[in-house]
Amino acid sequence: MVVQTKPASQFQSAEEMPGSFGKLFGGETKELFRDEELFYWEHFQRYGSIFKSRIFGKNFAFLIGPDANRLVLGEKADHLSARLGWIFLEPIFGKGLLLQDGAEHQATRRLMYPAMHGRSLTNYFDTIQEIVDKFFEDWRPGKTISLIEEFTHLSTTIAIRLILGTETDSEFAEATQYFLEMLSGRRAKLKIDIPQTLYGRSQQARRNLQAFLRRKIAKRKQQGSLQESRDFLGLLLAAVDENGNSLSESDIVDQLLMVLFAGHENPAVLLSWLMFELVAHPEWRDRLRNEYAQVVGNEPLNLSHLKQLSQMGYALKEVERLYPPVQNISRGVVKDIHYAGYCIPAGWYVDISPLLTHRLPEIYTDPDRFDPDRFAPPREEDKKHAFALVGFGSGPHSCLGWQFAQMEMKIILSKLLRYDWSISPEPSTAFPVRQPSQFQDSLQAYIKPPA
Repeated sequence: MVVQTKPASQFQSAEEMPGSFGKLFGGETKELFRDEELFYWEHFQRYGSIFKSRIFGKNFAFLIGPDANRLVLGEKADHLSARLGWIFLEPIFGKGLLLQDGAEHQATRRLMYPAMHGRSLTNYFDTIQEIVDKFFEDWRPGKTISLIEEFTHLSTTIAIRLILGTETDSEFAEATQYFLEMLSGRRAKLKIDIPQTLYGRSQQARRNLQAFLRRKIAKRKQQGSLQESRDFLGLLLAAVDENGNSLSESDIVDQLLMVLFAGHENPAVLLSWLMFELVAHPEWRDRLRNEYAQVVGNEPLNLSHLKQLSQMGYALKEVERLYPPVQNISRGVVKDIHYAGYCIPAGWYVDISPLLTHRLPEIYTDPDRFDPDRFAPPREEDKKHAFALVGFGSGPHSCLGWQFAQMEMKIILSKLLRYDWSISPEPSTAFPVRQPSQFQDSLQAYIKPPA
């Protein structure tokens, strides 16, 4: 354990950490944004598990490993601000749960929790299955599929149908158009809100989507019976805590935007990489098929079956480990914290890395290898440390939709296993994949004819 308890005067200044603040103007911003994953790997290999940098004029302490994850996500979470860490998302996604801290975050999380757990998951199950069945109708033998594009489309469809409760094809198409146009603003380098810029067009789409959501909210309130809702929006409108508090309309709009964002991207990334790994490890494709046959057989798939598909759970954990949907997590320091002999003062930022933590050989045996059995008894390598696997976060800010995402991915994978496919680029030419973003968008699957 490297969290220190000695007097503050005995700690070194964070400025004494290994690393570099880079150039006088810009620090190491250019190096980070040229290739973010390479930046992390090179700095980790050069400086070790603790290093400093300066990004966009702000001082950063990069802390790598499960102890660092515990400090940032758990023990000293109240000394740190998630909002400051994700502030760059606020112009697009508003003040959603990801950008809240302290009591506000806790109160919002309590109100949102029922819509992502328990009976709500049961209510969502059939709708997800219907959407997934329709999606796979287009997967004909001989077809080549862009994996990230296809799975993002599927995840977006599930998110908009379930979260917003869109009732007609035209309503769904309108919401989807606004949402995708809004997301395009993340790529904008020029952050000027005028119609002639990519950012300006994305901001207009955001305003259009907000107006769409407000119309939906008004309509749902008028319909009544919110407690019986089978979609996320209705359940948020019905949510009341033990003190009679509820979410305001503005709160709900911001939460919907953030949940749509998380719901459309993370499952797509993990499923694409799982298809990649199952080509490289066909024995695991056979194991997953055999498990499905034993657990489900000829019965209609149900939620109880999903809980019994343990091998599938290990495989999903392994792609979370190798290809975490969130590769780094930043926090703004609002009260001094101490770590490994250093004092990191208020005003600095800390950054932890699931990408690097998940490849540490002291936690994971042969860490570049796809080996889902590492999560099965008796090995259970992720249990060596409570913060060893953090692809969906951990602690007070852990992903609220983790159970929903697991259910969605297991339903999709259950259908996917009916197919045979090959992958481009060929996995043997790409291993080990330590910079997933270099390959991610180019992953393609060729659907093979039945043998």
